[in-house]
Amino acid sequence: MAFAWKQKSIFLDARCKLALLISLLCVSTASSPVALAQDAIRVETNEVLLPAIVYDKERFGHLQKDTTNLFRAYFVGEMQVANDIIEGVVIRDLAVVDFQVLEDGMEQTVQKVTYERSLYWNVRDNRGHHTEYIGPGGGKWSTAEWPPNVVGEIEPPYYLIAYAPPESPEGSCHQIKVKVNRRNAVVLARGEYCNSKHSASDPLTGTTLGKQMESDLGSATHSNIDISPLAIAFHTDNDAARVHVSLDWPWKSLKRDARTIGVLGAVFKKDGSLITRFSDFFDSAEPGHGFNGRYGAPHSNDALTRYERQFIVPPGEYDLRVVLSDGTKFGRAEIPLTVDSYDGKELAISAISLCKQVEDVSAYSPQHHPKLPGAWTAKLPGNYVPLVSNDIEFKPTGNTRFKKGETLYTYFEVYDPLLGVGPQATVEIQIRIVDLKTGELKSDSQHISATPYVKAGNPVITIGRGIDISRLPKGSYRLYVQATDSRGKTTGWRTASFTVE
Repeated sequence: MAFAWKQKSIFLDARCKLALLISLLCVSTASSPVALAQDAIRVETNEVLLPAIVYDKERFGHLQKDTTNLFRAYFVGEMQVANDIIEGVVIRDLAVVDFQVLEDGMEQTVQKVTYERSLYWNVRDNRGHHTEYIGPGGGKWSTAEWPPNVVGEIEPPYYLIAYAPPESPEGSCHQIKVKVNRRNAVVLARGEYCNSKHSASDPLTGTTLGKQMESDLGSATHSNIDISPLAIAFHTDNDAARVHVSLDWPWKSLKRDARTIGVLGAVFKKDGSLITRFSDFFDSAEPGHGFNGRYGAPHSNDALTRYERQFIVPPGEYDLRVVLSDGTKFGRAEIPLTVDSYDGKELAISAISLCKQVEDVSAYSPQHHPKLPGAWTAKLPGNYVPLVSNDIEFKPTGNTRFKKGETLYTYFEVYDPLLGVGPQATVEIQIRIVDLKTGELKSDSQHISATPYVKAGNPVITIGRGIDISRLPKGSYRLYVQATDSRGKTTGWRTASFTVE
């Protein structure tokens, strides 16, 4: 059982420095604690997982009085420094014995407590700044790029408290209260959860929004949100494939005051039988609800514009149907999905994904400061696997209309089972661009060595590249990619179409 919750995010704006109305810092210590957006309260294998932020009232008060260092860190992009300052007001090293949890007024036995990083990430990519968030269903939501003068959002680390819930009827809701036996401790935690059974990968099942979206998925009504879908299959270490789905839509398409925004997807065989389905949602606080009912700069991060998701399916021919909804408007799309069989014995290449956004995800170290504030780590929560090549994450898009002067980024994988065993073979790739209208070859890379992308002992070569299309006139084109190894093996050409506007 699961449901998500999220406080409206607050940005730092140069014009509202005195207010400092950002996430934790907009809390009034005299007011009653309210829920902070971190992770959903959820029940897994008869275990309630309750997120709670615990901060020190005195240290928080000192930070409220002098925010100079915090603002300086944000304005110059020193996100690690900013995060350290915020984490400095959080009470660290709490254990099971420090927490008391009451459910409907009855004390519960706390089984485990872990200190967790927020599931919200501030990201700077090649296009600017935005926020990303791992949803309850395991997918990744992304916001529109932030406007000028907006420099960051803060989501402190939290404690994840686990306890076994008392038996209760399905659909019943329960009041939660969390206490901490530390001096000056203030707790921010969700105050209620409801006993509703949901699959971890399909949390909208049985919900009102989920039922509405099921109806939208099969409706003949014309959708009123323009979504651009993409589904790309990548081979795994068995015959199944990991399918990466991305949805893009104009950021103004969704209601700005929508409480919940959901995605529902279903994969069908050609005979119409259902293979798998998934869902996810982004739940914001009700309008006007914040720590003080106040907000600072315009919170443009509520303008969601992108969703990515992955699932595993066996080889076959499928139809993928997806719907996006804010509870009033919806967008629906259906695309064919081909998953090739692969026995792991021959040179092979994945389908080609086109990307507009790329992000440096190299780990932070004193010697190597990240170009991005809050980059994803190598292991994300859940089963989401970023498409990373040489420490750069590539974000596939179904919107393959590129503006004149933009860089076209592409990501694909080459599979060579003999890499790392015996005498190593070398792999080369070739990239071509053809004018769809005239058939003219507009670009031919000749042969490019894949060696810079090879990881020792790994038969999967993850290749992400930027392609200069600035000299291409407006029109429609097709990208061709092929791989060849030193033993004379060659893959077929993989293709992807795009438009220059």
